[in-house]
Amino acid sequence: MRLFLAIFFLTSSVLGATWSDLEAGKSYRLAQSFQLPQNERSRSLLDFSKGQVLPLREVIPLSIPGALLLLYIFDYPSCPGPELSTDMEIIPVSGSNPLVEVGAQVEECALSMYIEMKDQRSKSLFE
Repeated sequence: MRLFLAIFFLTSSVLGATWSDLEAGKSYRLAQSFQLPQNERSRSLLDFSKGQVLPLREVIPLSIPGALLLLYIFDYPSCPGPELSTDMEIIPVSGSNPLVEVGAQVEECALSMYIEMKDQRSKSLFE
């Protein structure tokens, strides 16, 4: 039984957290890198690096016509200023099977990630 539990915890830490595992008020480490194009600064890219820690502020269910979404709002501690914003980009979650994609954007020093409700038990971008 101990061996089973050890394998389970090792496997879950290697695979990363699912979206439903993430709780507001806790911090999470990015499991993959991605970039978002900034609206200012000549459309330069804003880098989010694997291993970067982001505190999860809140999770909000959204119901829009034709889609049920969850909005995950993370604080962005490295934010250079509240005027920073990006366009929404679609980010594929590496290693998700079937492929899961999330919408991501930054506004007012917060990283917002939108996922479909059906994907909440899938692999997230965090570990």
